[in-house]
Amino acid sequence: MSLRQSWSRLNDRYVAMTQRERLLVALAIVFGPLLIGYTLFVDPPRARARGLETTLAGESASAARLQAEVAGMQQQLAIDPDAGRKADLAALTAERGKLDEQLRQFSSVLVRPEQMNGLLESLLSRHAGLRLVSLKTLAPQSVLPVAAPKEGEARPAERSFDLFRHGVEIRLEGNYGQLQAYLGQLEKLQQKLLWGPLSYRVIDYPRAEMTLVVYTLSPDKTWLAL
Repeated sequence: MSLRQSWSRLNDRYVAMTQRERLLVALAIVFGPLLIGYTLFVDPPRARARGLETTLAGESASAARLQAEVAGMQQQLAIDPDAGRKADLAALTAERGKLDEQLRQFSSVLVRPEQMNGLLESLLSRHAGLRLVSLKTLAPQSVLPVAAPKEGEARPAERSFDLFRHGVEIRLEGNYGQLQAYLGQLEKLQQKLLWGPLSYRVIDYPRAEMTLVVYTLSPDKTWLAL
């Protein structure tokens, strides 16, 4: 069958469709590439970010558990000093130090908080046609669990090390290809950003708006918020 015959058959089938069926075909043509793009470019980095968060949560829980054990032993030593307990306490303190160092190394592969805004804007300058709608920094939040105070304590002991999540919400406007290219460059950064929620909506086809939250981790609570 020739190409012209195939086209004629498809055209005849389209003409024979009802108005509702034609609308469904048009929607499939417009939104099909968007769904494919979302599956290829958005889901994988978000899955990797969730995997990093799961690993970090496990290490954070171990650090918090060891910290609670150290605090308990410190209380017991104050009442009844014992050489064996001192040795156990020293071992636990050393183990906690190793976990703290692992957390510091984990945070060192990520973009520093004070570099986030400039990095996002510099990437934007490489994509003609994209428009920055807004860039908002989010309040830092501790990602380590808070230990409940023991009986008789007014509050839990202060941590020797903490880890904070620093986030930025960026809202961009452009067509699908431009927004996709921007996400691709974010994914290829040598120092990484963790990905949070992402939303996409068509304003006036082909113009669309994308809102993305990215964040990094740091032992410092304060940072240069622009």
